[in-house]
Amino acid sequence: MTVTSSSSPPVKGRQSDRVLAALAGPALPMAAMTLPLTIFLPAFYASVIGLDLALVGIVFTVVRIADLFFDPFVGGLMDRTRSRWGRFRPWLLAGGPIVMAGAAMLFMAQPGVGPLYLALALAIAYAGYSIVILSQMGIGAAISPDYNERSRVFAWWQIFNVAGLVLVLVVAPLLGLFMEMDQTLTVRLMGLVILVATPISILIAFFAVPDRSSARAAATGSTPAGNYLKLFSLRSVRILLGTVFANGLGLGISSAVFVFFFDLLKDIRPSELSLMLACFMVVSLCSAPAWAWLGRRMGKHNAMIVGGICYAIYSALTVLMPERGFGIYAMAALIGGFASCSVELLPRAMMADIADEDRLKGGHDRSGMLYALLLITHKIGQALSIGIVFALLDVIGFDASAGQENGEFALTGILLLGGAVPGALYLLGAVLIYFYPLTAGRHEEIRQMLEARSMETAAEPAIEMSDPGRLGASISHDDISGRKSD
Repeated sequence: MTVTSSSSPPVKGRQSDRVLAALAGPALPMAAMTLPLTIFLPAFYASVIGLDLALVGIVFTVVRIADLFFDPFVGGLMDRTRSRWGRFRPWLLAGGPIVMAGAAMLFMAQPGVGPLYLALALAIAYAGYSIVILSQMGIGAAISPDYNERSRVFAWWQIFNVAGLVLVLVVAPLLGLFMEMDQTLTVRLMGLVILVATPISILIAFFAVPDRSSARAAATGSTPAGNYLKLFSLRSVRILLGTVFANGLGLGISSAVFVFFFDLLKDIRPSELSLMLACFMVVSLCSAPAWAWLGRRMGKHNAMIVGGICYAIYSALTVLMPERGFGIYAMAALIGGFASCSVELLPRAMMADIADEDRLKGGHDRSGMLYALLLITHKIGQALSIGIVFALLDVIGFDASAGQENGEFALTGILLLGGAVPGALYLLGAVLIYFYPLTAGRHEEIRQMLEARSMETAAEPAIEMSDPGRLGASISHDDISGRKSD
C-alpha cells in the first residue's frame, strides 16, 4: 500500500514494508542502549570506573524510578501536540539528540567520575529513550486501525529491536578476532553503535513515515494524574498492564543476575556468554513474523499465553542445564528466543487496540498516555527488579569478587533468581492475560462504532441547516453508541 499524505485518514489494508521498516528503524539504537544498561554498564561502572557496586545499584534504581514520572508527563504533552508534522513526529526528531547526549556520557565515561555524573547521564539517556519510543509507538498505533495489521506493524518494530540487541552483542566479539579487546573497549564500541545509528534511523523515520495521528481526535486540556487514573477504568488496560509488569519483573530479575548465573553456575566464559545471547536474540529476531501470524490466528492475548508458557519452559531448562551444557542451552534458546519476541511485540499492538476502545468511550485519542503507561509499567518492573536483586544478594551473603568461593546458600540464591523466579513470573503473566476482554471480534465492533460516529460528526453541519430535529436524533444516537461502549 502506498502512503501519500500525513493528513490522510487511516485506512485498512497492508501497509508498505518500506514504511514499516522506516518506522521501526529507531528501535535498533534504542535496543542497543537498553541491553548494556541492564547487563554491562553496572559492572563497567563498578569494575572500571571504580564506583562501589552497591552504590551503582542504588543510582540505577533511583534514576529509573525518577524516570517513571517523566513518561506520563511527556505522554500527555504528546497527546496535546498539534503541528504540521503531526502529534508524534516532532517529538521523534527532538528525542534523537537527547539520546545521543546521554549515551555519550554513559559509554564514554572515564575513570574517576562520581555517582552524580552517572545519575545525570542515566537521566538524560532515559529521557531521550522515552521520547523516541513513545513517539515511535504513537505513530505505529495510528498508521493502521486494523486489529491484525497492527501485529504486523509491531512485528517490524520487534525485528529492528532485536537486531539492535544482536548488533551490540556481536560487534565486540567480531572485532576481537582482529584485535585485543577488553571491557572498556567493548563498552565504548557499544556506545559508538548507538551514536551512529540514532540520527540515521530517526531522520529516515521522520521523512519516510506519515504521522496519521494528526487527523485523529487529539486529547485536549490538562493532564493531571486523574486523567491517567481514568484509563484504569478499562478492564483491558488493567489486565494488560498487570501482565506487562509481571513479565518486566521477571526479565529484570533474570537480567540482573544473568552474568553471575551462567558464569558461576554453568561455567560459561564471558566471550561465550555474548555469543549465547546473540543466538538467543537471532531466534527472537526470526520469530517476529510467526507471532504476528499467531496473533491473527488465535488472537493476540491467546498468543501471549503461549509466549508466557514457552518462556517458563526456557527458564526451567536453564536451571536444569549442566555445566557447559551447550546442547541443552541450544534447545532452551530456541524456546526462549521464540517466546521473548511475544512479550515485546504483542502488548504494543494490543495497546493500539485499547486506544480505540478508550477513544470510543471518552471521545479523545489518548494513545500517548496509554503508551506512556505501558512504558512506565515495564520500567517499574525492571527498576524494582534491580533493587530487589541487589538487596537479596546482600542478604544471602553473595560476594561478586569471590566467584566460586561463595557459599552454597548464596549460589542457590543465584540459581533461583536466575531461573525459577522469572519462570514463575512469566506463568503469572500468562494467567492474567487469559482474562483479557478485547478480542478481535470486540475490536471490530468498536471500529464500526467509531466509523459510524465519525460519519455522523461529519454530517452534523448539513443536518443542522436542513432539519434541527434530525440533529437532535443524531446526537441521541451518538449518546447511545457511547453508552453501549461502556
